[in-house]
Amino acid sequence: MSKMLSYCGLDCSACPAYLAHRNNDQVLREKTAPEWSKMYGADIKPADINCVGCTVDQGVHIGHCSECELRECATYRTLANCGECPEYACEKLRVFHQSVPAAKANLDDFRKTR
Repeated sequence: MSKMLSYCGLDCSACPAYLAHRNNDQVLREKTAPEWSKMYGADIKPADINCVGCTVDQGVHIGHCSECELRECATYRTLANCGECPEYACEKLRVFHQSVPAAKANLDDFRKTR
């Protein structure tokens, strides 16, 4: 499967929440929930591990999508992802990419193919 980029550059097609939803994989949900609970300091249940992908409007999304400023901005600007933005890379995106350099690399690759 080719990459399915979120607005910020994460690869949704490699995300456990996307894969668990797509494949109805309860084992993956049960494995991922405690890992993410520890990683994010939140109480994440297996039922929370479901997502259709960041850039898809309709359907189930992981909890953070509803509060993500990057997603809100890209949606408002009707961008495929932040790599299309004339202000790439804004301060919020640069801060995020410090924690997730693979997402930056995905957007940089996307920009090279435009």
